[in-house]
Amino acid sequence: MTKTNTRSTSHKPQHSGSPRKTQLIKFRVTPEEKRDLEIMCEILHVNISTLIRRSLRSQSIKQTIVVTGGGEEALNILSDLLGQCGKIGSNLNQLARHFNSGGKDSEQIRAQVLSELSALTRFRLDAEKKMGELYGNHQAYKLEELRSNSA
Repeated sequence: MTKTNTRSTSHKPQHSGSPRKTQLIKFRVTPEEKRDLEIMCEILHVNISTLIRRSLRSQSIKQTIVVTGGGEEALNILSDLLGQCGKIGSNLNQLARHFNSGGKDSEQIRAQVLSELSALTRFRLDAEKKMGELYGNHQAYKLEELRSNSA
């Protein structure tokens, strides 16, 4: 009669709700494939197991933005600045709604509002780009696409 060993191989407690990972898979890759995997894991800030598991299940792999410069103070300043831009944009939208619904205006005021909206949009895109560069997420807003579409 054979005896089955049921002793746990891990000293870590099991996460509730997720099955314990007990199977080990090894596979060979070329040096280039290994480098590609390592680069992708570094960019996404996940380990190879997580990358492969999520890819296998077609789950989205959320990128973690890592602060690379400027620190928390710069992030707070930029965040406040973008918030102020949003408030200004909201006020400009209220003015535009007023003019579009038959409110009194002049061509000069209308041109000024459009000019300010355009300047605000350019400023916001530049601020988002700088924030992306500062915090390691250069493609966060696909700024090149937005600029080429608006030009």
